[in-house]
Amino acid sequence: MRKQQEINTGSMADIAFLLLVFFLVTTNIVEDKGIKTTISKPFEAPDSLYIVQSTLLVDNEGAYMLNGERLKGSELGDKMSLAFDKREKVKNVLLVKSKRDLEYYAFIQALDRSKVAFKTFYDDLSQTKFDKYYNELSDSEKATLKELHPVALAEDVVY
Repeated sequence: MRKQQEINTGSMADIAFLLLVFFLVTTNIVEDKGIKTTISKPFEAPDSLYIVQSTLLVDNEGAYMLNGERLKGSELGDKMSLAFDKREKVKNVLLVKSKRDLEYYAFIQALDRSKVAFKTFYDDLSQTKFDKYYNELSDSEKATLKELHPVALAEDVVY
């Protein structure tokens, strides 16, 4: 009787491993992109810190109301920065309220304008205190400014 030939499977495992590595290296992994923003966590205010809250309401038509005053999207950033309290040891909290079924674009625009308002607020403060724009300040000057005039962004959904 004749002996059957065995198939060499050692090289088959090498080929499978190389194909696996090839597909892992060449495959694009799709990541869901979202809004990168830092929402402040609940905090206890020290006795030396006073909190001033401004409320921005975004309605279903995309209209904005800042502390009860109706505004257009173009004037939103400037009006928000003027609404912040510039006294030392005052934490300015901007609460963005919206309905759950609000269009995505209107909410994104409100968040974008709030970040512009924070930047304008810090630019105004740095001009007053250091006679420089905020991005020209040293790290220690920025830290001092943020410690004396903290700001926070909060979100709320109105049903």
